[in-house]
Amino acid sequence: MTQSLSATALSKVCNKCEETKPITEFSKNRGKCKTCEKLRYKLYRDANKDKVKKSKIKQKYGLEPEAYDAMVQSTPHCPICGSEEPLVVDHDHSTSEVRGLICHHCNTGLGLFRDNIESLKNAIKYLEQ
Repeated sequence: MTQSLSATALSKVCNKCEETKPITEFSKNRGKCKTCEKLRYKLYRDANKDKVKKSKIKQKYGLEPEAYDAMVQSTPHCPICGSEEPLVVDHDHSTSEVRGLICHHCNTGLGLFRDNIESLKNAIKYLEQ
């Protein structure tokens, strides 16, 4: 004999918005629906942008917030092009070692050249022609 599930067993009431939603709309062991959880995280990120940014930098590069702050203070502009736009963390992809802070455009350029010094020298020769 098969047991049929009632509609209430397949739904749940959100603790935040108090709407009844399918159980699939809830994260495991959470009282809030996924929509309310996303909103909560967005509000937190918006209110704590600097903290979230530093947390991501620490997670991705192992760079402590104090060390990152010191790098920001000692690097007022991009050391490659001189741009004063916001700087990003540059790292060596083979060793994961942080090299410093540079602008997004220069960071992308180095990445597109795969950090290959010979290719960069050839690009300079090409531009000088």
